[in-house]
Amino acid sequence: MFLNGASSSGKSSLAKALQEALPEPFLHVSSDHLIGSGMLPVRRDNNGPFAWQIQMRPRFFAGFHRCLPALAAAGNDLIVEHIIEFPAWRTDLARLLDGLDVFLIGVRCDLAEIDRRERARGDRRPGEGRSHVETDLFHTFGPYDLDIDTTHGITSALTAHVLGAC
Repeated sequence: MFLNGASSSGKSSLAKALQEALPEPFLHVSSDHLIGSGMLPVRRDNNGPFAWQIQMRPRFFAGFHRCLPALAAAGNDLIVEHIIEFPAWRTDLARLLDGLDVFLIGVRCDLAEIDRRERARGDRRPGEGRSHVETDLFHTFGPYDLDIDTTHGITSALTAHVLGAC
């Protein structure tokens, strides 16, 4: 299962709910998990060593995308959460995951609720999730197998709906 949605749209909460509801073990894979592990060097300005936007970010996400088919090919079932920010990323992921059973889920949420969740989390740049929806247009890069709305939270009924659609 591949969850694509804005920051604070409910991807992590949905992934955890799906993991709990599934009868078999599924790995929950996210770039946030890798970043949170401390694997990245300390970020510096964009023109110096370890410049995030120019130098590190493209390589980091290229590697993240390439690890997904490796994990699946080793026999792992995955719940991947991501923000597919560019059409080229969607194309690259489709190529990398070709031949694997992928169920692509668009995770949407009301902007006011994204803003509220972002404030409550406190670990995101204010307006980050909103900017994903308003400017990145990542939900327009191609069709989904399922679209869901998490504005009212991750309920057992929503989780069951997702599992029933897979």
